[in-house]
Amino acid sequence: MYPVREVVVFHAESPLHPGAGGNVGHVDNPIQREKATGIPIVQANGVKGALREYFEGMQDKDKDKDKDKDKDKDKDKDKINAIFGTDDGNDGAGAVSFGEARLLFFPVRSLAGVFAYTTCPSVINRLQRDLAACNKGKITVTPNGDVWIPIVSNDTYLAHSKSMVDISSNSVLILEEFDFKKPSQNNNIDQLLAGLAGALFPNLPEYKPFQDNFAQRVVILSDSDWIYFVKYSTEVEPHNRIDDKTGTVDKKTGVWYTEYLPSESILYTPLFIGKPRVNKEFDNCPNKVNAYIQKLNGKRTWLGGDRTTGKGMVMTHFYNIKEK
Repeated sequence: MYPVREVVVFHAESPLHPGAGGNVGHVDNPIQREKATGIPIVQANGVKGALREYFEGMQDKDKDKDKDKDKDKDKDKDKINAIFGTDDGNDGAGAVSFGEARLLFFPVRSLAGVFAYTTCPSVINRLQRDLAACNKGKITVTPNGDVWIPIVSNDTYLAHSKSMVDISSNSVLILEEFDFKKPSQNNNIDQLLAGLAGALFPNLPEYKPFQDNFAQRVVILSDSDWIYFVKYSTEVEPHNRIDDKTGTVDKKTGVWYTEYLPSESILYTPLFIGKPRVNKEFDNCPNKVNAYIQKLNGKRTWLGGDRTTGKGMVMTHFYNIKEK
């Protein structure tokens, strides 16, 4: 049904607010989270809508001649409808099934190196499963193809042998106000992280410093330690409305708080691509649908809300293992 499969990576270049639509505790506008784990996500309909908006925004940029403008616009609309489905959904579903955007690396303030890209074994295991579902190469630790399954106990961490975020004199990591100890084993993690950097980051000049430092910034915590950070180390920003008459905070609204995933968060979403159902665009070929979607690669778009205050800018990149 979906012969072509891809994994799209999102790099948050500004704080991200995929709104959950209801308040939790002191946060009036929380972000979306998985019910069972509490891990932040961007629901699939939000991903689909944001990517559709990107392609619709391209329609006015790809016109070579004014006389062909309307014709080209109609053709682009047909392609967009073939990928995403029609606006009302009455003519059939789109050719692409979009997954939710899952958090892969969460930035946390570090005593050394400014910040660390943190993750945990459960998230790595999910990534391995999603890579297998999308026919991508798994992350392996041996030439025989043994899959990487990190094991980390509470209050410890795994990191690159030349990590820039731990205190090298005694192999101690301090994130926020918490300290973690590094075990003696390395398990080929240096090579694994270098390969992951090549797969996750776009080949763009402005991203070269991030890609070069990625492996040295990564920290793998235990599941419970990592879950604590993604629950309690997101950005929470206060907002208020000023009364025009008094020049002070409007007493009717007061102050409200909005939650964001911080900049430098890295998320990914699987795409499953089939034959168009809506019209005869792309010659009924999933590979041609994929070629059109690849226009996203290395482009900036928006996810979530609060865009008029600079939130939600992301860089998109198609996951790609670089062969040696």
